[in-house]
Amino acid sequence: VSQPKYHVVGCRGSPPPPRLVPLDSMLFLLLLVCATRAAAASNCTAASQQQALRNIFSAWDGSGWRKPENWLDSSLECEDPATGIQLPAHCCWHGIKCCISRTCSEGQRPDVDRCGCEPGLVWEINLDSNNLVGNFTRFDHKPFACSLQRLKLSYNDLSGEISGSIDVHERLSTLELQANELQGTLPKEMGQISSLRLLLLSSNLLGGTVPPDICGNASRLSSLAIDNNNFSGFLDLTFCKKLTYVAAKGNHLEPNLNDALPELKSVFFEDNSLGGALPDDIFANFLPNLEQLAISKNRLSGRLPDMSMYSLKNVILDENRFVGPIPNSWSRIARPNSLVRLDTNYLSCCGIKPLSAQKLMETNKTLRIDEVYGGVDYSAPLLPPFLELSDQLEPVNVNGIQSFKAAGMRCPILKLTGQDDSSATSLDWSLDPSYYMFEKCKCDEGLQLKNLTKPGHIFYFECQVPEVSDSDLSSDRSWVEAYPWTVVIIVVVGCLLLVMTSFALYLYKGKEVLRKLRNLKKRTQGLPSSGPFVAVVTDIQGWTGLCAQHPELSAKVLGIHNSILRKARWMNFGCTHETEGDSFTIVFCDAKDAAAFCLQAQQM
Repeated sequence: VSQPKYHVVGCRGSPPPPRLVPLDSMLFLLLLVCATRAAAASNCTAASQQQALRNIFSAWDGSGWRKPENWLDSSLECEDPATGIQLPAHCCWHGIKCCISRTCSEGQRPDVDRCGCEPGLVWEINLDSNNLVGNFTRFDHKPFACSLQRLKLSYNDLSGEISGSIDVHERLSTLELQANELQGTLPKEMGQISSLRLLLLSSNLLGGTVPPDICGNASRLSSLAIDNNNFSGFLDLTFCKKLTYVAAKGNHLEPNLNDALPELKSVFFEDNSLGGALPDDIFANFLPNLEQLAISKNRLSGRLPDMSMYSLKNVILDENRFVGPIPNSWSRIARPNSLVRLDTNYLSCCGIKPLSAQKLMETNKTLRIDEVYGGVDYSAPLLPPFLELSDQLEPVNVNGIQSFKAAGMRCPILKLTGQDDSSATSLDWSLDPSYYMFEKCKCDEGLQLKNLTKPGHIFYFECQVPEVSDSDLSSDRSWVEAYPWTVVIIVVVGCLLLVMTSFALYLYKGKEVLRKLRNLKKRTQGLPSSGPFVAVVTDIQGWTGLCAQHPELSAKVLGIHNSILRKARWMNFGCTHETEGDSFTIVFCDAKDAAAFCLQAQQM
């Protein structure tokens, strides 16, 4: 019996069967590939590589490079500091590393220890953040085809396309071209580089579809980063069996899986074209060893899938259109230091008869939570059995696309069932208070929690300014009219006390008191609604590459990074406007506070 095929959101079915190729055509293609490889190998000498590097310096405005040390100096005496062997001059040019041994000893790897190739041939070109300006097509791959293991050109101003001639590389394991201005499509020949392990193309202008054979036969590709480009269509990773990390956020892609990816641990697919419901078996059958899943800012709807695995550490599903309660099986990832974001959805503990997944996916406006459900089940529990509401309250983040008005509202922090309130902050779960019908929520001073529930619908509350009744106003007028002299006495005495207190404070610690008063005003001011302000946007440089190289540490490092930024923000009177992945947008009313935050955050 044949096994069934499974499809993730947006699938159109299994790929068509391969076309048969005549034997003579196959022989011709084989001869052509062999001839291309032989031609590339004949050009792979130390002399041809040095000339190719000189051409790069000329084509990419080497005179304006940030670090041009030793480039073009062919008389330089170059000695490898680790082995003491003499190498060609270009091996000591900035960013160039050369092979040092024809063979690899036991425990050594060619892609790490610069072995297994002719000494003196270029092993790595690393010109990251070096102000390279020019067309990437001016890079001649053939001279480096037999020896180059790493090509790192990220954070420059390179333009042009990635040509199909890149497939001549026989040893290339790392290709990093992030944060440039590369255009065009991704060549299908990329999948023919069987040695390639790390492919980072984030933050460029690349577009079109991703070739379905991005992972060719015997592919070793383990990390793929194509986020923040203009790719569209289906992303088929069926043959990427070695893939452990994929980042594709900020495109217009839909994943198309026909088989499991057993080694995939990190998926970042935010802000794409995902729609519809997630299959219930997405974790068990497709992603059995997943540790990080980020698919926020899409149009996913329907109910949350069952959680069948314990390996997940980070689940980011905010800003979608999920409905219904959290399944009890999600207790598998309810543990300290896990990160689960389910806010800005239509999830509800007790709502019944929700709108269809198709209708929620197609709507272009944000619905109020009580408009999504046709009724309410008062007997349903407010939270799944593994979660409780603590007595600690925190402000609800306001992002403008929520299903309720969060301004001025403070709601309980979630905690594990039976956990003390003192350790509640160790559970990093984000859930809209509309899920548990605003239980225990309160409003900021000067606001009142108002019940706006419609008959037959789930509870709905907002924080509003309390109304003053006519009786209160008439009572105030009567008191003032009856005792007008008391108002004068109160005002005079109050002014005298205020002047005396202010003068005493000024004599004692005037400047310090004024500074503390100003700081107290900043701390209680919140996000500015008008007037001048300073916005600081933070970002971890090379975060995508670091996650790709060390996915097992990314969740822990991100938690430490977020804790440092929150502490520095609090100490310098800032307000968080938005967070996205490793990026924070923090607003300050004073430019000095913003500068102090920047310095302190980097020193903590």
